[in-house]
Amino acid sequence: MPDRILIVGGAGFIGSCLAIGLKKLHPEWQIICLDNLRRRGSELNLPRLKSCGIQFVYGDIRTAADLDPVALNADCIIDCAAEPSVLAGFSSPQYVLQTNLLGTVNVLELARQTGASLLFLSTSRVYPIASVKSVKLLELPNRFAIAPEQTLPGISEFGISEDFPLKGHRFALRSN
Repeated sequence: MPDRILIVGGAGFIGSCLAIGLKKLHPEWQIICLDNLRRRGSELNLPRLKSCGIQFVYGDIRTAADLDPVALNADCIIDCAAEPSVLAGFSSPQYVLQTNLLGTVNVLELARQTGASLLFLSTSRVYPIASVKSVKLLELPNRFAIAPEQTLPGISEFGISEDFPLKGHRFALRSN
């Protein structure tokens, strides 16, 4: 088990929830979240991270110097910093390219230099809308949950697996 985890993109929604959840499950672990705070609202997660005893480091995976192997030496790196937005590719193509390609190369290099294992999280926008809409949900008092009985393969109350159908998914580019 790792003792020290670095979560890049750690102030975003997924990164901060993951960091807090891991800290609650393993209070003995040292968790460090690195983020450039570019996504609006991510700065609102900083007090939540701090209240859980999670260290925050301001940095950008696009800048190799921000990924100091001495300061950020970890047993495991979890990369939640990818830019998942398809629309961002149209409005900020250089940012997306630099984050998703150069940033990933920089994180891979940090993992190589420190000997850390690496878990890479990317976009969740790969499922066809029709399939997602057919997922049966249960309405609980405070949230929705996936119902145990489903009509599609690859979905259960535990989440979506690799067997979930991708048929019907299309990426379409339009020119004006």
